[in-house]
Amino acid sequence: MRFKSKLVLILVFIIMSFSAFAVKSNKKEDVKMPNIVLYDQYGKKHNIEEYKGKVVVINFWATWCGYCVQEMPEFEKVYKEFGSNKKDVIILGVAGPKSKENQNNVDVEKDKVISFLKKKNITYPSLMDETGKSFDDYKVRALPMTYVINKDGYLGFCKWCYHC
Repeated sequence: MRFKSKLVLILVFIIMSFSAFAVKSNKKEDVKMPNIVLYDQYGKKHNIEEYKGKVVVINFWATWCGYCVQEMPEFEKVYKEFGSNKKDVIILGVAGPKSKENQNNVDVEKDKVISFLKKKNITYPSLMDETGKSFDDYKVRALPMTYVINKDGYLGFCKWCYHC
């Protein structure tokens, strides 16, 4: 039930971001989110700054995280319902596969992460952070962790994690 409440909050935020009546907050209080430039499971490069003008939902996850796996089908539904990232809402996952650069990263090797996504029929882009930099930049300390970034590149909602 808690996840569905959070999904409703995401959808409410997305709707509000399109509304002419949405209240603009003071830019001094806004949090500018760090850029992420990574490749997804299909080999496509994503640069978060290129999504300016769109609402971006970023979900940090791992294959071993039960809550992450539980919410993935819901993100998949939202991804498809909002046009598979071809409209004004972008849904992205971020995984932290182990690599030569970072053997202590949060998840299994990249090929296993990609196999996991295929097995679970997850088609929304999941960026492969093999260095752990985006996890550090976004101060991810628990999984799952989801951010909603507004059209101007600022944190558009508060951060939360499933088990908070």
